[in-house]
Amino acid sequence: MLAVGVALSATMITPVLAPLPAKAEEKKESAGFVEKMKQWQEKMSDKFRDAWKGWTGKKDQSVDAASVDLREQKDAYTLRLNLPKRDLSKVTVSLEGESLRIVAPPEGKVGRYEQVITLAKVSPSAKPQIERKPNDNLLVVTVPKSNSLAESKAAPAKSEGTHLGPLDDWDRDVFTRMEKMRREMDKIFADSLSGLDVGSDHNGLFDVPSFGSSVDLQDEGTNYVIRAYLPERNMSNINVTVEGDVLKVEAKAEGSQEKNDKGAVAIHKAQYAQMITLPGPVQSDKMKVEPKEGMVVITLPKA
Repeated sequence: MLAVGVALSATMITPVLAPLPAKAEEKKESAGFVEKMKQWQEKMSDKFRDAWKGWTGKKDQSVDAASVDLREQKDAYTLRLNLPKRDLSKVTVSLEGESLRIVAPPEGKVGRYEQVITLAKVSPSAKPQIERKPNDNLLVVTVPKSNSLAESKAAPAKSEGTHLGPLDDWDRDVFTRMEKMRREMDKIFADSLSGLDVGSDHNGLFDVPSFGSSVDLQDEGTNYVIRAYLPERNMSNINVTVEGDVLKVEAKAEGSQEKNDKGAVAIHKAQYAQMITLPGPVQSDKMKVEPKEGMVVITLPKA
């Protein structure tokens, strides 16, 4: 019996792949870019978490502490909030016009915490995307911007000559922590774009810090002492008030300029308000506010 076989040449079995249509290729590149940005955002969140890991305020006197970092991208804002001693499942996030509001209810000895940040020209139909990471005490909120938004051209804020007191070692440590975090987050962004073919759809992509703050509430016997760290802010634009048992720290919107490899870039620093419910009644008429370089120390005698 004869065996019958069929011999195929190499050229016959080599598949011929047609080039992807232009739109399909663009879609593939866009999907790769989106995935790259997701990885970059995760790394940014990890750096923010690591910066404040284990930090619950100053020594054993701290009653409450919180840290926030707001960064602006071309199409969205990303806010990262560290809230130790809190149940993140109870924290509410809402967007009212251009005001992003975050509220943490009181828990045990920790009072109510609220912050409101004004975001320039967010999309009218924007819905905040919320990611809760309870193991890291971390809340990540992303807010889409309007498609018509252009980079801010705000002028740099001018100092009004406010007298600023000296910093102690603890305050320097906090600022060192914040500055290191910012540098590392900036590096992650730069590294993410390195070697990446950024197409026309992503022209003008940027990632800049729009607001950063850390607050520490301490019980020092006869006084409550609050340290609000506001790096690179003009202390003349900070307002502190007390209504009942609620302390409110407000920072007005500012503009500044920073240099990169393409020259000076106008940076918009968001308007911000932070409300903290104090553990007990205070003598608000005896409040002492001491501005320092990049921070303010508030002393409130107990009633």
